[in-house]
Amino acid sequence: MKKIITLILLVAISTTLFAASLSSSPAATVNLIRNTRITVEDLNKKIAELGATQDQALDVLNIMINDEVFLQGAERDGITVNDSQKNALYSQMKTQIEQANGVSLTQEEFDNLAIEQYGSIEAYKEYLAQNYIVQAYLTKVKGDELNSKNYNPTDTEINTYYRRNRTSFTQAENVYFAHVYIAKTGDSTKDNANKNLLTDVAGQIKSGKMTFEAAVAKYTEDKDSIATGGVMGYLTSDNATVRAGWGDDFVDEALSLEIGVPTFLESNTGYHIVKVISHNDAKMLTLDDRIDPSQNYTVRDYISEGLAYQNYQVAMAEALNDMIASLRSEANIRILYK
Repeated sequence: MKKIITLILLVAISTTLFAASLSSSPAATVNLIRNTRITVEDLNKKIAELGATQDQALDVLNIMINDEVFLQGAERDGITVNDSQKNALYSQMKTQIEQANGVSLTQEEFDNLAIEQYGSIEAYKEYLAQNYIVQAYLTKVKGDELNSKNYNPTDTEINTYYRRNRTSFTQAENVYFAHVYIAKTGDSTKDNANKNLLTDVAGQIKSGKMTFEAAVAKYTEDKDSIATGGVMGYLTSDNATVRAGWGDDFVDEALSLEIGVPTFLESNTGYHIVKVISHNDAKMLTLDDRIDPSQNYTVRDYISEGLAYQNYQVAMAEALNDMIASLRSEANIRILYK
């Protein structure tokens, strides 16, 4: 019985060692400035990370070879990132995310985001470092070539894009308006008094006893709009932020007001006398219409910038592929995976 148990243990150990040997065996080796092994285990992890299948293993392996030969080439040609630079890139990304989203993150909050998305802070720093190396090396080798090209689309390309995507360029109903504003306090006595006050002032403006501008100067608590005579800008029917703050009723009532007639309205946060200066119905935009009525940025501008960026990305991808092909031709690469 002892011999049988011993035999079973030996077989189990042998099987485990064989499996470990397979997973640690090289799938490929890459040598441009040093010999680097890509193991079967590395390959399987990458396949899982990319959501690929075993049938795509050789394609994934070639991606890993490209990454490795590119990084070795960058190191050979003086493009590297040390720990101090990784920390700086990490801090810069925190700032960029805060600015892009209009938020302020504590270091702990940002660290948790990195861990959630990349598994660890170090893994995210490594990701940022490799992205930096790609950009820096590509710019060093292909920068002049990329900068010499014209990426601007032709009028035909712009018109074609617009024609194919015309229905996505619409402008919601909107009004250009000004207001007198007093915020709600939560004190019912004060709030009722302010409500009655602005209701009375709205009546005085309509009867000509007071100008709207005088009411702004005398009563409004919206300090940001005092200098513009109460003008707030454009209010669009699809403005989710305003609807969440001031309420659907306020937005819908403001959109239905007669132009030039100051009217008392109540919102979730306070009391207003609203004067609509202009009103625009919802419409499909033409190429030369402004996307946002408050800015001189047209549909044509939007399409032109988008296509130019797309053309630049294509050129960058082609330049990157050229560099990788050149580096692969210089390197000693052995693909062992079958």
